[in-house]
Amino acid sequence: MTTMTFTAFDYDAAFVAEQVQAYPAIDAFEARMGAMVDRGQLEAAARVLACPVKAHPPNWQHGRVLYVAARHALTSAIYAQAPPSPVLLLDIGSAKGFSALVLQWALRDAGIPGRVVSLDVIDPLARVRRNTVAEVDGYLTLAETLAPWREAQSIEFVQSDSRAWLAAHTDRVHVAYVDGKHTYEAVSEDVDLLAGRQRAGDVVVCDDLQIPGVAKAVRELAGYEVEHLAAKPERAYAIARRR
Repeated sequence: MTTMTFTAFDYDAAFVAEQVQAYPAIDAFEARMGAMVDRGQLEAAARVLACPVKAHPPNWQHGRVLYVAARHALTSAIYAQAPPSPVLLLDIGSAKGFSALVLQWALRDAGIPGRVVSLDVIDPLARVRRNTVAEVDGYLTLAETLAPWREAQSIEFVQSDSRAWLAAHTDRVHVAYVDGKHTYEAVSEDVDLLAGRQRAGDVVVCDDLQIPGVAKAVRELAGYEVEHLAAKPERAYAIARRR
């Protein structure tokens, strides 16, 4: 059994310090879009899946942004007029499964049939360090980390580079979350491939827009209406809606 560097106290302290932070821009986004994820549900998941101990404080506001953007897309007038069946929600960058779980909630709450696929270059079956309070007694597989959430069993976790997966799959991607490799080249290729698999009303959410390469790739994205949203100066997102 592997002994972790950090203790449960370390993780709890990081969680409590972040939990009390206010994010008025995200509050306003939820109010304007008319949807919000259950805060207790989100924070219970974030404590395990989005609260690493590191130099910079953890931040799980992308869960709120992603849920609202996905719910709004899945219940939009465009989909209501021509309901897609089933929908595909794609998560690029599984990490500990937080964003994939949020997409699963959005799909469930929208009441639309579909599936969530989550991609990562790290094997989901590997017991490797993921920097979570769940592994203070030893490393876990992704399924073991997500065991408290039964709905996570429906998520398809795939070990794959996003470009390779997108090149091999031509299915329509109704909602995508891009949080893989944060370089201009990687994000550009991801969003370009996604653009060819989306129709009017579909959405791409890009994380870490504060990184210059990510911001440049989003600026060059054609055929989308792009909204920028910042939780704080060092954490920003783009919500791109296909025209």
